[in-house]
Amino acid sequence: MGISSATATAPLVVTFETDDNSGFIHIDFDDDVLLPGHQKSTVVDGVDGVGGKVLKVVRGTASWAGTTIIKDGSKTLIKTGSLFVTAKIKSPVAGKKMLMKIDNKDTPTQSVETYATENSVTGWHEYTFDFSVQRQGTEAFSAAKPATMASIFFDYTINQNPSTAGQSYYLDDVTFASATAGTGGGGGGGGGGGGETVVAAATPTLLTYEAGDTLGALGAAVANSEHPVGIFEGGSAVIQNAPQGVGGAGSHVLALTKTGAAWTGYNAIVDVDGSLRITNAEFPKVTFNYLSPKGNSPVGVQLFIGETKEVEMIQNADLGANTLTFDFSKSSNWTFGSWSASKIYTKLVIFPDFLVAVSTPADVYYFDNVAINGAVTPGTSVKPANVVATKISNKTFKVGTTLSSVKGTWVGTGSISYKYSWYRCTTKGATTSNAKPVAANKCSVIARQTSSKYKVTKADKGKYVRVLVTAKNSVGTTYSLSKSTSGKVS
Repeated sequence: MGISSATATAPLVVTFETDDNSGFIHIDFDDDVLLPGHQKSTVVDGVDGVGGKVLKVVRGTASWAGTTIIKDGSKTLIKTGSLFVTAKIKSPVAGKKMLMKIDNKDTPTQSVETYATENSVTGWHEYTFDFSVQRQGTEAFSAAKPATMASIFFDYTINQNPSTAGQSYYLDDVTFASATAGTGGGGGGGGGGGGETVVAAATPTLLTYEAGDTLGALGAAVANSEHPVGIFEGGSAVIQNAPQGVGGAGSHVLALTKTGAAWTGYNAIVDVDGSLRITNAEFPKVTFNYLSPKGNSPVGVQLFIGETKEVEMIQNADLGANTLTFDFSKSSNWTFGSWSASKIYTKLVIFPDFLVAVSTPADVYYFDNVAINGAVTPGTSVKPANVVATKISNKTFKVGTTLSSVKGTWVGTGSISYKYSWYRCTTKGATTSNAKPVAANKCSVIARQTSSKYKVTKADKGKYVRVLVTAKNSVGTTYSLSKSTSGKVS
C-alpha cells in the first residue's frame, strides 16, 4: 500500500462526456483482434445511478488484455509528490486485482505499473492507484521518464481465459492528480474528484501465528519459487504452543529448528502482488518477539527489493525471551547497504543465530508477533524459568573435595542474576525441584556459602549435599534445587 497523502490540484479528469477535453481514447489490446472474446470498449450512457457517460469494457480472454485511455505527449500524468490516480469502476465480481500502467508513449519500455490499493468489490467503487508502490518485478517511478500514456487492466492475472473473460466493467472519472486539465468542461459522469485529498495508507501487518493468520501460517514451510514465504538453507519450522517467555499463555509461535547452513533464515513477509509495504517514512521499524536458546546470539534482518538485498541490520539477543526492534531509519545500525523511506521493499528475511554454525543437537528459535507498518509487537515480560535443571557436576564426595554447581539453563526477560545456596541433608534427594527444600527433605542451609563452588567439610560427613540456584530479574524470582550428591560424603 502507499504511504503518503497527496492533494489533487487542478487535476486532469477523464469523464468520457461529450465536453470532455482530456483527450481520452479507448484503444483495446488482446491476443488477436479477429478472435472472439477480444477486449472491447465503448462509451455508453451511465448505468446503475451514475449519470452521463461511462466507458464500458468487455474483459478479453488474454491474461494481459487491457485498454489504453490516454496517449498524449503534452501531458505528464504523474509526478513526484502526486504519484496517484483515482478511478470509479463498476466491477461484476469481488476480490480481483486491477492494475494501471503508465508509459512514455514514445518509449513504451519506460513504464511504471501498480495495483489498485484494494481488490475489487461488486458494483461501483472509487479506487486509488498509488504509483509510489510499483508492482513487484517492474520499475519504480522515475521523474526522468515522462509519463504520457495510461492503460488499465481489469482482473489482472497471469492466466489465459480468466473467469471474468466476457464480463463487463465500467469506468468513469479517472483523475490524474499531477496532470493539468485543459480549458472547458470536465463535468458529467459521476462527478469529478478535483480538489479532493486522496490518502493511500500503508496497512499495519502483525504475524501472530494464531488461527486465521494466513500470512503467518505460510512460514511453516520450506521457501521456494512457488512458495516464497518460509524457511530456507536447511531449516524447518512448525507452528506450536508457545513456550514460557514468548507468545503468552495459550498462544502459538513459529518454532524454527536451525539445521544445515549457518545462514538458515526465514522469509517472513514477501510481497508478491503489491499489496504490502514493509517500511516507510512513518514506520521504519520491524519488531518481533523472539526466544533464543543461547545468549549473545546475533539476529539478522534484511530487506530486499525483488531478489536484491538492499539493507541489513544485526543485533544480539539475550538467552530466553526478547522483544527485538530493528529501526532502519538509523544509519548507525546498518551492517550492509542503506535504507530509504522512498524505496518499496518487497521481502523481509530474519536469520536466527546469524552466520553461527548449527549446534548438535539442533537449536530451536521461536518467533511471534512480527510487526511492520505501525503494527504493535506486545512486549514480553516474564520472570526466570528453568528449562535445564541445576546439578552438582562431581562424581565423588569426600571431605576436602570442592563441589561445583552447574546452574542449568534459564529463560526470562532481560538480565537475570543468580545466587547459590548449599544445603546439608540427612536424606537423599533423587529429584530436582523448583522450590527451596521442604521439611521432608531434612536439609539445613550451610551458612555463608553463596558461591557456585563449595568445599566439603567434616560437618558434611555421612550427609548428602544439595545446591539451590535462585534466579532473579526485574519481574520476579524462581528457584532450581539440584538432586543431592548420589552418595553420602565420606
